[in-house]
Formats: sequence, structure tokens, C-alpha cells
Amino acid sequence: MSVTVGEGSSNFDLGIGAPSGAMPRSIDLRSTRLPLGQRLGYATGGLVDGTILGTLNLFLLYYVTAVCGLSGSLAGAAIAAGLVVDAIADFMIGVWSDGARTRFGRRLPFMLPALPIIILSLVALFSAPVGLSSLGLFVWIATLSTCLRVSTSLFFLPHTALGAELSDDYSERSTIMALRWLFNMLAGVIAMVIGFGLYFSGAQGLLNRASYTPFAATIAVVIVIGGLISSRTAWMTRNREHSASSHGVGGNLLAQIKEMVASLSFRTLFFGSLLFFIGWGASSSLMLHAYTYFWGLTGAQVQAVTTGLMVGLLAGGPVGGRLLASFEKRSVVVAGIALMLILLAAPPLLRLTGALPLEGVQLTVLLTVITVVSGVATACAAIGLASALADAADEHELSFGSRREGLYYAGWAFASKAAAGLGTLIAGIALQAIGFPSHLAKDAVSKLQLSEHTISLLGVAAGPGAALVSATGLIVLLRYRIDRKRHAAIIAALADRKAATPT
Repeated sequence: MSVTVGEGSSNFDLGIGAPSGAMPRSIDLRSTRLPLGQRLGYATGGLVDGTILGTLNLFLLYYVTAVCGLSGSLAGAAIAAGLVVDAIADFMIGVWSDGARTRFGRRLPFMLPALPIIILSLVALFSAPVGLSSLGLFVWIATLSTCLRVSTSLFFLPHTALGAELSDDYSERSTIMALRWLFNMLAGVIAMVIGFGLYFSGAQGLLNRASYTPFAATIAVVIVIGGLISSRTAWMTRNREHSASSHGVGGNLLAQIKEMVASLSFRTLFFGSLLFFIGWGASSSLMLHAYTYFWGLTGAQVQAVTTGLMVGLLAGGPVGGRLLASFEKRSVVVAGIALMLILLAAPPLLRLTGALPLEGVQLTVLLTVITVVSGVATACAAIGLASALADAADEHELSFGSRREGLYYAGWAFASKAAAGLGTLIAGIALQAIGFPSHLAKDAVSKLQLSEHTISLLGVAAGPGAALVSATGLIVLLRYRIDRKRHAAIIAALADRKAATPT
């Protein structure tokens, strides 16, 4: 015997036996607090994209340029190609997930098949054959990074959309997003510890090419654990999901995108995130270069500073959850981004003007403290944005009569990934423009062999230059208008509409 669960006539068939009595509607389930075990189980999905993004942001550009010897511009273009293709694919994944009608719900059928593709692509990406020509290496990196990014989205987007469906409560959504963020950042710490602590701690450090394949294989184990636990939770919570989109799987993609873009709240979050992540992507891609050559840190000192960033991002989960429970989401987002940008731009400027002459341990401690605070600020802003997007999806249903969680998060992911691709491309072009050499592993170029002009320009590009770009996104985000009172009115109106709809 099968049962239908949801609010209206477009419900999907779960294909499972019905218990005695009427099964609660999904709207009633979402009005009840999600059990802690299910909140944690859902949040473990953050390990999947967290380990991948942490690995790619920390190691990929350095691996491709300094270890494999591809020029900065070609490396940036190869990585950007994967991000751009992935960003376009995001919309199709979002629409397919929103329209799926299966006995497993809307999200799980996309999450599970993505895992083996992710693992194979990741290991192959960091196993580039020795002796490839520049063109061959470019094709290898571009192809595999594209496969990895798209398969990650196949898991990430349905999983994130599911998070928006687990609760209709304004504050509990922030708690759920904060827990996911916590696991996401924990995954970044795990990737860093595995890399610096296990595989790149020898004399050659990050230049040891033979260590990258086992490093990627170890990362894959973490991905499998997080993916399977969160997939089990997706099965357990499938009754909380909204009804599938009336367009079904696929539907009219362009019409749905046009409908989404008609929302002022979505446009604000989209363009604000786009501009912010362009600068963030450039800064992240230049992080290892700047710490090593501009700041002159050793491998152990770089690990300490990057650990500080991870600690801040982790601590930002509970801090952000508490702040978002007390203040409006826009206020937390704007304050977090503003603080992060100040901390990104100020230290390099102080260094260049001679106001920050510290070296060695003192410099490492200062930079570590700065990155901890910056990480907390960034986490608060990111959690607020993710939670605000769920509220915007509610507003969308009220305005247009359709659920678009998957498409909304796809649009937001498009902004962040396309911007990260542009940021990485900008970083690669910047490295070449300032005369930063490639083939470091082959030529053993040290800080002393780089000109002072090149080193100074590297600091400007990684700090104030990237911050200036991101600041434009902050200005756009000031236009976001959904607050606690407005969201409560939206949920009440939706409940009244559903109550008046025959079941």
C-alpha cells in the first residue's frame, strides 16, 4: 500500500506502507522541532562539499602551478572552466531536484549517485601524469575539475535545499544551517590536517608530488562517511519535504529562472554574493602564495595561520547561530562581511607602509589571531546568507505559488562558483602579471630570488585588492528586506492558503 505525503495535489508517492491513522502533513511536521539526531545527521553532509572545497581552495592552484608547472594563466583558466560549467549545471540540478517525484523524496535520488563520481574525480585530479605537455595538463585539470565540481553539486544542491525544508521556523533554520556550517568547516580542518600533518610535513613539503594521490584518497574516505550518514537522514526526513514542483523534473528551465529572477530578494542575495565571492575567490587562491612569499612564513607557520582560519570558521558556527537568534539576518551578514574585509585589507597595507614590522613567531601569532576573528566573521555572514535564502524561497511561494528551494540554492551556488572561477582566473592572471614564476618545484625559487616589487604586488593583490572587489557585494546586500516580522507574515499567509486548499 502506498501513501501520498504533502500539502496539495502535486504530491509524490513514497511507495511505503501507511501507518494506522492519518499521516501528518509535511507542513505540520515542519512546524515541529527537528530532533537533534536528525539535525546532526543532516549536518554531516557538510563534510562532503567541505572537504572538497577545502582541498581545492588550499591545494589545487599551488599543485597545478608550483608542483605540476602549469603557467598561472593556464592554471587559472583550467580551474575556472570547471567552475563555470558547474555553475551552469547547477540550474538544471536545482530544477530536476525540485521536480522529482519518487518514493525516496526529492533530494536523495541525486545525493547518493554523486558520491562515487566525486571520489574518482578527486583522486584522478591530484594524480596528473608526469611529463604531460602544457596543453595536456590543461585538459587534464580542466576535465577532472569539471567532473568533480558538477558531481559535488549533484550532492550539495539537493542536500542544501533539503535543509531549507526541514523547518519553517525563522530561528531554527539558522540553527540547522549553523550545524551544517560547523561540519562543513570541520571538513576543511580535516583536509588541512590530513594535508599538512600527514602528507606534506616532510622536507619537500607541498612540493612533494608523490604525496598528492594518497592525500586525495584519504580525503575520499571522509567524503564517503559524511555522504552516507546524511543520505540516511535524507531518507528519514523525506516526509518533511514540500510537494514537488508542478513542472515536474526538468520543466521549463528558462521560465523558472525568469520567475526566480523576478524576486527582488533573490536578486539582492544573488548579486551581493556574486560580487563578494569574486574577491573571496581571488584572495583564497592567493593565500598560500601570500603567506609564503609576502609574509615570509615557513611551512609550519603557514599551517598555524591557516589553522587559525579554520578555528575561526568552526567557532563561527555556534557564534553565528546565537547572533542570528537575537539579531536580524541582514544585520549579521553585513557586520560579518564588513569586519572580514577590514581584516583582509589592513594587515598587508600596514606591512607595506612599515607599520607592521613583526617577523617570526610574533608575526605568526598576530596573523593567526587575525585569521581566527576573520573566520568567525565570515562564518556568521555565510550562515546568515544561507538561512536568508530559505526565507526568500518562502516569499517566492507566496508571490508565485511554487516551491523553488533547489533552484534558489542553485542560483546562489551559481553566483559563488562563477565568482570563485573568476576570482581564481584573476588570481592566476595576477600571478603572471606581477612576474611570479612557475616551476618552483623544478627551479627551487626562494623568497630571496623574488624582487621586492613582485612581493609587494602579491600582498596588494591578495589583501586590499581582493577586499575592494568584495566590498561592492556588501553594498548590494544592504537592500535585503526580509526580517523576522515579514517572514512570520509570509508563513502565516502560506498556512492560510494551504488550509483553504482541498486535500
